Amino acid sequence: MRLIASTFAILLLLAANPGHAVEAGAYVTLNKAAIEKHILPRYDALVTATAGLNDAAKTYCAAPATRPVGDLQAAFGKAMDAWQDIQHVRFGPVDWFFRSQRFAFWPDQRNTIGKQMAELLSKHQSDSVDPELLAKGSVATQGLPALERLIFGEDASKLKSGADAAYRCHYVEAIALNLAQMAKETRIAWRDGGEKAFSAVMQDAAKPDAPYREPQEATLELFKALYLAIELAADHKLARPLGATLKDARPRLSESWRSERSLRNIQRNLAAAQDLYLNSFSAAVADKAVDAAIRDGLNKSVTAANAIKVPLEIAVQDAKARPQAEALAAELLALKKLLGDRLPLALDIPVGFNALDGD
Repeated sequence: MRLIASTFAILLLLAANPGHAVEAGAYVTLNKAAIEKHILPRYDALVTATAGLNDAAKTYCAAPATRPVGDLQAAFGKAMDAWQDIQHVRFGPVDWFFRSQRFAFWPDQRNTIGKQMAELLSKHQSDSVDPELLAKGSVATQGLPALERLIFGEDASKLKSGADAAYRCHYVEAIALNLAQMAKETRIAWRDGGEKAFSAVMQDAAKPDAPYREPQEATLELFKALYLAIELAADHKLARPLGATLKDARPRLSESWRSERSLRNIQRNLAAAQDLYLNSFSAAVADKAVDAAIRDGLNKSVTAANAIKVPLEIAVQDAKARPQAEALAAELLALKKLLGDRLPLALDIPVGFNALDGD
């Protein structure tokens, strides 16, 4: 079933408002910098973090009755940090085999995760939580949001005792192993294989077998990732739980309310967007007024997010803390508009897309 998580379209009338001329070499340099300074290190970090989560799951589930769940939760936090740092990249190997959705099926507007997990947990059949079968099953039951439900809140105690404690721990282990394997496979596809590695293919845009006809198209892909980081934070991670007014706040629409790290997710997303822009796009923007405005917008958004000192789940429904969440929302909307209106013109890249379309 086709899930339209959100739709955004930037329709630019380039003929009426032509962009700045950009030399082909600038696109090549931008793409190389984004890959080598931003994307590859973050997939390396994801491999490390998910491997740590896999180890923590095995250690905890070897003796769940006596081991503190806190160590497993901490490993989950590191893995979620690493995912949030690269979540905006929806192209390339992470898009193959539905890996992005399998890492984190979100937004989940119809509680698909809850419904399918309830069905899976009711079966008490070992093959239902077999790692290989889980990886081939529903994207909703095998990612970080599913794991969060198992190890935080009321359900965390069910790992220690009860009729289905062992079954739940097997499920935890299966998810952790699957995440570690996907991270490793994604990094291998980006890094290994010489000229066939996706990092090389993306930098060699315009070759006959490349997915991009020219370097400019690869730059467009990177722009979509940059824009997506801000769009996700603005329109989904913040706007949905914030609501129009205090009485409309819906804290449980936050991305990770069970672990109370929804604000941290946004902070990581914004820091990642800032890193991507500064390490690749900025040098290619000839119009320094545009570059300065985007730098300022990113800095203001990061500062506004870091100014919120309580969990987002509390901030959106607290009269004293809510103004800070609203200030962040205003900064994000302004930044999203700035990126959509000015950066494509500055880089001479025509844009019209739905980057949040997913299966």
